[in-house]
Amino acid sequence: MKLTPYEETGLPTYDVDLEAPPDIRWKHVAQKEAKNIGRLLDDVVNLCVERASSFPLIVRPLVVAAGKGLAGLGGRVIDKLAASYGQDYVAEIRSIAKHADQPLSHVMLGNLTYDLCQMAGIYGLGCSSFSCNIDGMPTLVRNMDWVWPRSTGKHTRLIRFHALGEHYTSVSVLGCVGVVSAFSPGKWAVTINQAPTEGATTSYFAWPVLQRLRNACDRLGSYRQLVDDLQYFQTMTSFFAHVVGTRPKQHTLITGLGDSFRHRGLTDAALIQTNHFRGHRDLEEHNSPEKWEDEEGQEWVCDSQYRAKSLTKRLTNPPTTLADARKKICTSAVTTEDTMQQMVFQPASSYAKVWLRAR
Repeated sequence: MKLTPYEETGLPTYDVDLEAPPDIRWKHVAQKEAKNIGRLLDDVVNLCVERASSFPLIVRPLVVAAGKGLAGLGGRVIDKLAASYGQDYVAEIRSIAKHADQPLSHVMLGNLTYDLCQMAGIYGLGCSSFSCNIDGMPTLVRNMDWVWPRSTGKHTRLIRFHALGEHYTSVSVLGCVGVVSAFSPGKWAVTINQAPTEGATTSYFAWPVLQRLRNACDRLGSYRQLVDDLQYFQTMTSFFAHVVGTRPKQHTLITGLGDSFRHRGLTDAALIQTNHFRGHRDLEEHNSPEKWEDEEGQEWVCDSQYRAKSLTKRLTNPPTTLADARKKICTSAVTTEDTMQQMVFQPASSYAKVWLRAR
């Protein structure tokens, strides 16, 4: 099944008013999408329970109990998270659970899937991104290959967050209050790629990565403010944040290592990132081999470096149009059946286009 332009899917773009109380911001979305939220969460919960033995001992009971929908556990974990990174997003999670009629622990699990997968060492959830200048304007092109679960694509929605006359649009997954990819016309675009956990610090009670990006986006600031904000607070696990602005030199790749950060900018025709450390020699030693066996003898393949090499080769001739920019990532080495979302963002011209694997 091919990737379909969002506007051809018939799916809505929802508005979330950041000036409204957090316990009602998502009410209309949760009520309208209740069945789909439940279907996606069922898929997430089933996968987490199936892979429960992969999670660290300290969080394994939480994952299993959350999968059983234990109300008391959901409330206690939510309270702990509230103490770690504030009340607003916790209130939003509670509201989604209430208005979609879903167990609070399931919604909580869905909102922590990125960090829990990181802690469990569940890799192969690839993403690819590159940025370059087209007519002097920074352009960000990105694939999200998150297949945990495979229903991610058809349960993707565009969410327009707005306040004080300004807004940004998030390419969101139903039930998740965090941000994976976002676009603010005339200001910036940003996406998150999964990063290795080797060489990084894990903290069970720091900011979840996707809520951290949401918090930075919610400030509705400039490109420079967004880049600075993403290097301010500790996160639960590691991440790559690919950010572009409106001026030719405004390209930044932030490597979040939990409690510290690195960054690099545009030095060649394109800034490329997949799911391994690049540009920092002391971190590159932590990259996984391209093939390895786990403790049970199962062979795993990491295609991150292969995807990066493919993009590097194709981008030796940089794109000159937005259509050509998308073609650079639409190669069999990079765009596969695992690609759930694809997007091209150019903040300076306010161009934003999203494709989904909608079925």
